[in-house]
Amino acid sequence: MFKMSMILIFSILLLSIYSIFKGIPFGSYIAKAKITEYVEQVYRFNEGIPKPQFTIVNSTYDVFLPELGSRFSYDLSHNLIIDEKLVNEMDNEFQGDYNKFKHSFGDSIELPDASLFSSVLANGKYSKEITLYQKMYLLGMINREKIDPEDSSKMPAKLTKDIIDRLGENYNITSLQVLYTDLNGQYEITLDDKKSISMKTLGKNTSKMEQIGEEDKALILELNKD
Repeated sequence: MFKMSMILIFSILLLSIYSIFKGIPFGSYIAKAKITEYVEQVYRFNEGIPKPQFTIVNSTYDVFLPELGSRFSYDLSHNLIIDEKLVNEMDNEFQGDYNKFKHSFGDSIELPDASLFSSVLANGKYSKEITLYQKMYLLGMINREKIDPEDSSKMPAKLTKDIIDRLGENYNITSLQVLYTDLNGQYEITLDDKKSISMKTLGKNTSKMEQIGEEDKALILELNKD
């Protein structure tokens, strides 16, 4: 029994190490099937695709198709497909919509450059409607108002929700990373989900940063002097 237990533990350990660097066994075959299904329906591409290779950095199975001019990745753990061309197209559209109101929050609110990352739910239903999940990055919101600490903790959620609402129904933002700074400190919202974002969810995921960089410390000192 002891020998069998040790063999089982050793096998599990080897499998875990292999999965970290090479992905789970048969993972590349699952990824190939998912990506093939996607490109056939979306791009009408019916040629055979090479077996996707596991990338340890993103834990995805990746393949580049020169005929389509795009790299395709499959995230097995979340059942998502990343289409490089679609990611760039959606981000470009987002930039245009975001920049329309970026400077309309008044003199005291400074919004940073923002970006959007889109992924496709790998449900096999791409012919009629593609289900997108999108993550927005807002790293560097600054509020120069004199504001109470209690209000500071609520402001990141308030501004973020306002931005999402202004972007409208063309987007399905379910995840985000936000950094917000005012005279009371720096606050972060980190959210990774597949559900619609509410004020309650934003508030729950808002936290004050304990450790910040020297530039941010200098900014907070500057805001307290104004």
